[in-house]
Amino acid sequence: MTQPGPLKLTERKIKALPKPSAGHVIAWDSELSGFGLRTTANGVKSFILNYRNQDGVQRRLTIGRFPTLSPTAARLRARELKAKVELGSDPLEAKRTRRGEMSFGELVDLFARRSLATQKRGYERERYLRQDAIPWFGANTKALGVKRRDVIRLVEEKATSSPIAANRLLSSIRRAYNWAIEQDLLEANPTALVKRPGAEKSRDRVLSEDEIYTFWERLATTHSMSQRVRVALRLLLITAQRPGEICAMEWSEVDLQRGWWEIPREKTKSDRVHRAPLTALAVEQLEKQPRGDRWVFPSVKGKSLRVLALSAALRHNQQHFGLDRFTPHDLRRTAASHLASVGVNRLHISKVLNHAEREITGVYDRYSYDKEKRRALEKWERKLRRIISEPAATKVVSIS
Repeated sequence: MTQPGPLKLTERKIKALPKPSAGHVIAWDSELSGFGLRTTANGVKSFILNYRNQDGVQRRLTIGRFPTLSPTAARLRARELKAKVELGSDPLEAKRTRRGEMSFGELVDLFARRSLATQKRGYERERYLRQDAIPWFGANTKALGVKRRDVIRLVEEKATSSPIAANRLLSSIRRAYNWAIEQDLLEANPTALVKRPGAEKSRDRVLSEDEIYTFWERLATTHSMSQRVRVALRLLLITAQRPGEICAMEWSEVDLQRGWWEIPREKTKSDRVHRAPLTALAVEQLEKQPRGDRWVFPSVKGKSLRVLALSAALRHNQQHFGLDRFTPHDLRRTAASHLASVGVNRLHISKVLNHAEREITGVYDRYSYDKEKRRALEKWERKLRRIISEPAATKVVSIS
């Protein structure tokens, strides 16, 4: 694509600029020499400034992205930078110097505060960075001083005890550096070309009826497990909702009298409000929890319980249960599998699970399916009550 001629960069004209099929194109401003807008093949539009430093070397500085930065604000900033150049300053060199001074600890702090704080699972990535990466690299090590070999050694060391956790650690570091590059704080990512050490496998663990009975019965006598964790684990099996949604449940979202739990869109993976039916068995469990100000399952730090606490509780009591290893999410999968076993069709199971619909019909379907979801979970509750009442091995089957 040919470079467009000089034009006054306004918001309307910038929005009308097409993106190139490859590489990038620059539209230069007709009012201020050296000031322009770069558009990449991905559609990213950034204001730039070309200038020559005191040694006559051509420089190109990225000022900021559109539309975060308006054309007026970007042009004003470009004028300020050109004035500094006239006084002998080199803005790009000064920027690179500032980048080199940022430590890895400062990078993590910025990433956690400006990015991870708004992510649903951001706390997990922050935990990997603070508990694994910072002690290994050093909080005061320059962010640019972390090399690819340092990353490889760290994830390989982590993989000796937990390959999947090593994958998560590598992903967390990669995201931190990618974010810094997007924010124009760094220019290189030491995780580039570093491969995941652990093989990811799709889990299909579903507890049998005998295993459900054993889990339910022995849950009452687990070691070092709080009552709120026991209730949360039972709710996973009863409601088939996501572990993170269970842990973040608030009393304001729950109507025990009518038997409904309304999960706000900011807490759901599907990014939409989800009404989950609370059957009688679910209400029985919730009534065991002391009524607090906010969280149904508060942590000792005054926040909501974390999924990590549920996972750790199951892991520490695996020998006590006497079952093959299973996770909190496996309890949700077990409930979904047994919903199918009692004759609930796939559409209604999907509605119970609040899976996102990718087909075009899902965009126009605004029916709530509340009745179908309740009937489905009531069917599952009847079966679950039979399962936990006595082990399958002792049940008598009549043959006509």
